[in-house]
Amino acid sequence: MDEGLRWHRSSYCDEGDRACLEAAFEPDRARVHLRDSRQPGGAARLTFPAAAWSLFIAATTAD
Repeated sequence: MDEGLRWHRSSYCDEGDRACLEAAFEPDRARVHLRDSRQPGGAARLTFPAAAWSLFIAATTAD
């Protein structure tokens, strides 16, 4: 399932990197995956269509 995914850690990780959110786009950029860095191989993750993720980012970063 992680094949081809390049994970990126949030810039808001706590000290010691114990609690971080990681995100990765699929190679075709159709969907974005989010996971807890403490369980990188775990099945628990959220997956969103790229368009929905873009709307979420725009709404949360708007002034």
